[in-house]
Amino acid sequence: MGKRGPKPKPTSLRLLDGNPSKRPIQPDEPKPSGGISMPEHLQEASKKVWNQIIESMPPSFFSVADMPLLAAFCEAWADHSRATEALAHGADMANGGRVSPLITIRNQAARTMATLGSRLGLSPADRVGLKTPAPQEGGKWGGGLIG
Repeated sequence: MGKRGPKPKPTSLRLLDGNPSKRPIQPDEPKPSGGISMPEHLQEASKKVWNQIIESMPPSFFSVADMPLLAAFCEAWADHSRATEALAHGADMANGGRVSPLITIRNQAARTMATLGSRLGLSPADRVGLKTPAPQEGGKWGGGLIG
């Protein structure tokens, strides 16, 4: 049987959140390193949302270890967008009494984005209480993450 209760937050997110539980910080927690770079295989729509996410988060928020999850999130966004656009441009909502495959694709992509977005700290609920460093000269985010 697995562990009970909510999954523990990584130390970096706990520090940004101000460590509300006041539990000791684990000094030996693995810290992924390496800058994140966009995978070449992403679709154009995925590349656009990748850049929007990377530019909207503080530097060093994501590491190379986050790349597969972020890429999957971006691909799910592209699938969701294409299915929604096809439905908006006249694709049948019901196909011979069955639900359109486009609705199934759109719903599955939305579930994938919700799951991965939460793991990556992208949802509004996941960002509540996160503290970013005060902006310093020459940059939107300042000198990087606290810690």
